[in-house]
Amino acid sequence: MKNVDLKIAVLRKSRGFTQQELADLLGVSFQTVSKWENHVTMPDITMLPALAELFEVSVDELLGLKPLAEEVYLSRGTAEAGYWEERADWLLRVRKDFWNEDYLGFLVEKVWKLTDPVSVLDCGCGCGAFGLAALPLLPEGSTYTGIDFAKKLLETGRQLFDRAGLEGRFVNGDFYAYPVKRTYDLVVCQCVLRHVNDAEGFLERMVRHTKPGGLVVCIEVNRELECGGLYVEGMDYGKLCAHEGLKKLWACEKKKEGRDWSAAIKAAHMMKRLGLKEIGIRLNDRVHFISPETEEPAQNVRAQDGHAQDGHAQQVKDFMEMSGWKAMGGGSTERPEEREPQIRALMSRGMDRKEADEFLEQDGRLARFFEKNRDEVS
Repeated sequence: MKNVDLKIAVLRKSRGFTQQELADLLGVSFQTVSKWENHVTMPDITMLPALAELFEVSVDELLGLKPLAEEVYLSRGTAEAGYWEERADWLLRVRKDFWNEDYLGFLVEKVWKLTDPVSVLDCGCGCGAFGLAALPLLPEGSTYTGIDFAKKLLETGRQLFDRAGLEGRFVNGDFYAYPVKRTYDLVVCQCVLRHVNDAEGFLERMVRHTKPGGLVVCIEVNRELECGGLYVEGMDYGKLCAHEGLKKLWACEKKKEGRDWSAAIKAAHMMKRLGLKEIGIRLNDRVHFISPETEEPAQNVRAQDGHAQDGHAQQVKDFMEMSGWKAMGGGSTERPEEREPQIRALMSRGMDRKEADEFLEQDGRLARFFEKNRDEVS
């Protein structure tokens, strides 16, 4: 019964029936209909096909095992500035581990072959993480401009640049509508394309802002490879990398919002369609290994209160959030009144009820495992 969320009330109201009218159509009392809708009793199994036919839905949809076509789609909100502003401190911590400095230096010198000062435009720059990593490696005299729709992230970026002794210009605006007032030698985006609602449109805007002969660089993470690349010592790797329900969710997000989970692996093909030449693909050599023995020393990234944000426990917490799990100590959502809205949100984005329930169960198992082994988890 825990996986059943009978949709009779929703369907009845959407068709304009009263409880009595529905009862008359089915040959039962209105009290029976009321008990169904209040989850006191369930319809007899022989009545389910008749109910499904009446409402023009499948039995699985009637039982709430699959989402109804008319149910409201619940977006994660990643195309909104507020979503990212709430995660400003977390973005700082995870972005500082995005590059191995020697590899970024190799790109600048050997792949991009930048020997003269360049002008850089960072599209969807957030807190300016790419500029913080790249400016010290670029030829002296290079300039940095970042544009983003989240004011809080830009203000944090300004503070970080000041603290690092770097100069940068930060522009608040919607990049899709940002006018081409000038063009740049190096136009870059980092971890942006899979979060926007029109990845190719975003890339087309990047091309417009690039000088003839300039470089367009997309630094993106392929979502499916993230799933297959996860291993936690002491847990079943086969279960950790399973993501059938997520595939349905990603497909639904693409259909409803245009947000493409596979934008990273498609980027080169988008570049080709947009007329770019000499397209090359490289894999970043950075791999995250989080373990008490490899704990990193405190670096220049600090929270809004100025405190350092490193340490094994913090790294584990950040990794969990980056992977979409609950933070340590949160555990799974056991109470139905708290769990049910999460299930509905996942179902609205393409999962069926069983997949949503299993997804949250996995979330809870990870949270409990990390909480129990917080001092030695790798």
